[in-house]
Amino acid sequence: MGKDSPVGVAFVGCGNISSRYGEQIQEYPDHLKLVGAFDIIPERTQAFADKFGCRAYSSLADVLADGEVEIGLNITTHTAHAEVTEALLRGGKHVHSEKPLATTRAGGQACLVAAEETGLLLSCSPIAILGESQQTLRRLLAEGSIGDVHDIYAEMNHGRIETWHPDPEAFYGFGAGPLLDVGCYPLSVLIQLFGSITRVQAIGGVRLAQRTIGSGPKEGQTYQATNPDHMTVLAQFASGPLLRLTTTFFVVKSAQAGIEFHGTDGSLWTQSATAFNSVLRVCHPVEKEWAEIAPDTEPYQGFDYARGLAELGGAVRSGRKLTCPGEAAFHVLDVCLSAMEAAETGQAVSVISEFEGPH
Repeated sequence: MGKDSPVGVAFVGCGNISSRYGEQIQEYPDHLKLVGAFDIIPERTQAFADKFGCRAYSSLADVLADGEVEIGLNITTHTAHAEVTEALLRGGKHVHSEKPLATTRAGGQACLVAAEETGLLLSCSPIAILGESQQTLRRLLAEGSIGDVHDIYAEMNHGRIETWHPDPEAFYGFGAGPLLDVGCYPLSVLIQLFGSITRVQAIGGVRLAQRTIGSGPKEGQTYQATNPDHMTVLAQFASGPLLRLTTTFFVVKSAQAGIEFHGTDGSLWTQSATAFNSVLRVCHPVEKEWAEIAPDTEPYQGFDYARGLAELGGAVRSGRKLTCPGEAAFHVLDVCLSAMEAAETGQAVSVISEFEGPH
């Protein structure tokens, strides 16, 4: 493909999140071209292809055989992420995967090895650090706007997914739960800012075992939460700061949100770990109220799922380094799994993996 031509993308998975990706990819016509889609449920594949005017593949092998496809977007169910990502890489496609990279360390390592051995690029969500507010936050911290940061409080009080999601069971089972599903957002931002996490402690459990689906064709059906639906994590960064992270699918509504940074010369707060237009506020020791800070550039309103794809497409064409590579996603996965082990054993757990990206 020409260095100035859009990069061809195939969707693997046409579930709940695929339409948002499909809509947002249209905002990058110079960088990305939606070529086709595949889902193990043929009706989903055809519905997506009809909606977005792309090819409907009948198998993953058909995706791999299409020479116009350069990137595979892996938005399958989380338990299939590692297998599908490895298959795409081994089949000659660059990959952007939704989070988590995998559900086990072995699965995540297999993806990293496949990328290294094939020489292909692997990026992975969350890509929140690419947001305008998050980039402004990075600048403020790098410039020392609040001095040396020692303490960080992060909140992901995500509420009860079954009240709005038509098929929520998987979010409460193996490889999911609030830590892996939404705790990964602040963790992904924070490792970009402060580097590797070296040690974790945690407490958590199932607060509400029986759940009732509130919408869609399964409305009224009940199921059991088998993974912790609430986790509170204490973490140590190699660079010094301490983190308290709360993640939950139990709370109905919370007044606590975002990430707070507390340093020697003040405090900084971002309202959301995900929204690219998150409100930023700062308070210094002599002040008594928060002062709002405008993002350096006009922010995207909400969360742009396709921005990670666009960054990958740019890297494919230019060879530049990825901001959100598989190694970052693996470190976040390792931190989450280590925290879950800490909660089960009641002991602190060392995190073996490292990520020393641009921070």
